[in-house]
Amino acid sequence: MRKGQASLEMVVGLIILLVVAGVVITLVLHFIKPSNLPNPEKQIKVRNFLMECEEYCKDTNSVEFCRHYFDGDWNGNGRKNEIVEVGKYKWKTCENRVYCFLVYDCEDRFGSGRQQIENCRKLLCQTYLDKYGYDDKEDVDKALLDDINFDTRKCSLDSVRGKENWYKDIFVETKCDDMISGGEGPD
Repeated sequence: MRKGQASLEMVVGLIILLVVAGVVITLVLHFIKPSNLPNPEKQIKVRNFLMECEEYCKDTNSVEFCRHYFDGDWNGNGRKNEIVEVGKYKWKTCENRVYCFLVYDCEDRFGSGRQQIENCRKLLCQTYLDKYGYDDKEDVDKALLDDINFDTRKCSLDSVRGKENWYKDIFVETKCDDMISGGEGPD
């Protein structure tokens, strides 16, 4: 009887060992898949973009901080036309149009959060008002939306509602003329 019990214990032990080995092999294979490994190229592109934003933020004579955007696959999943949440305030944007003002705080120059986006709009409006003149408001608004835009055939923020849709709320529905007639001026 002892031999039979010892044989049974050995068989049960081998089954447990096989199950544990199967789990370990499955975990190893899961984490070795290329899709689950960090993408250093993507991380470098995002880091370089953020460094460019930092430089544009420091350059007080440049409107590039407000115009500059990341054009690529922000989250590195192979699809670059998705809506992603970015930055400290989790702004929703198309990942091929991640603007500096959405991901980098240039607080000393533009404020923070929504105020930063609004101040970028004011700066861009003033830049185009200076360029085209105060009588050519349609060209001013067109130039603004040429700078801050999305290819709606590829990605659209229409599904983002209310104040969460910073693009529609701050850039599309607020014209540069409102900045003048409302007495607002660039900061």
